[in-house]
Amino acid sequence: MTPKPTMRTVAAKAGVSIATVSRVINCPDEVPTETVERVRAAMAYLKYRPNMNGRRLKMAQTRSVGVLVPTMANPVFATSVQGIEQAAHEDGLTVLLTSSEYDPERELGAVSTLLNNRVDGLILTLANADDNRVIDLLISENIPFVLLFNQPSRTDVASISVDNAKSAYDITQAMIAQGHRKLAMVAGHFESSDRSRQRYDGFCQAINDAHQKDEVAMAAPRLCQVGFGETDLEGILESFLTGPDAVTGLVCSTDMLAIAAISACRTYGLSVPGDVSVGGIDGIAVGGLITPKLCSAVQPTQKMGQQALAFLLGLIRGQTEPQSLLLPHQLSTGESIGPARHQSSPRL
Repeated sequence: MTPKPTMRTVAAKAGVSIATVSRVINCPDEVPTETVERVRAAMAYLKYRPNMNGRRLKMAQTRSVGVLVPTMANPVFATSVQGIEQAAHEDGLTVLLTSSEYDPERELGAVSTLLNNRVDGLILTLANADDNRVIDLLISENIPFVLLFNQPSRTDVASISVDNAKSAYDITQAMIAQGHRKLAMVAGHFESSDRSRQRYDGFCQAINDAHQKDEVAMAAPRLCQVGFGETDLEGILESFLTGPDAVTGLVCSTDMLAIAAISACRTYGLSVPGDVSVGGIDGIAVGGLITPKLCSAVQPTQKMGQQALAFLLGLIRGQTEPQSLLLPHQLSTGESIGPARHQSSPRL
């Protein structure tokens, strides 16, 4: 029988020290990229899996939970964490928080850090819930966790979200109802967010349904992928906002991108919604404070955080069947979506 690979055998295969292997697992940002790639290649070759449960040093419950979100710069995650912390406080729990900065490569290290602090379970928002080594490791080590905002197709994990595709579908349909026939989606990079990809699917489905079911002559859907946290969309959106192929509406995968898109429209002398309609998804509070007030598919983010903790506590206390729930979203009564600036195309 082949001996189970250890950190020592990985280090020997990669030609590095055991300490370096440990840093690659726990803090890859602190290790040169070439070394990280070499160590990960050795881990893959040897089929080595870090023993996360062992590193957690689990002896007794610590009354603490770990939370991993992509960023705290987006208020949608801050509000969900607020919901988690409020519910945790009522239960006498401590919350340890970290972020991945939308980098899938940072997720394993961030989770390892939380487990090294001996948390009893985890609430996670990951880049891709259906193909993720963090999930595979957590399941193999029997560590309780709940996905927040992710909407996985797999049924063996607990999750709480809204229907991402339907959220985008509804905000797109609201534009189509106002006569918009040339639409584009501004979305965060798909590799950093499965939510972004699902929302694009909903955007495309709304356009296809309008074309097929309602017999409306729709232009082909257009896509502009940008980095999360991007605030200057002026140059990026130039081809979408100017020239003969300019769109009349922008559906954005987050409210933060929608706010940045409104700013870009103004740079080109375009009014919102007079010249271009803009819609977002999330329902962050600041969207109601800008001019025009943002139209958005609103998620109950604070309630989602509270429900995620409730699901996690069930798993920590011995519940064996993971629960999943899609909470309803609703369209806000904003002002950033209006009639298309051109006469709508005739029916087919």
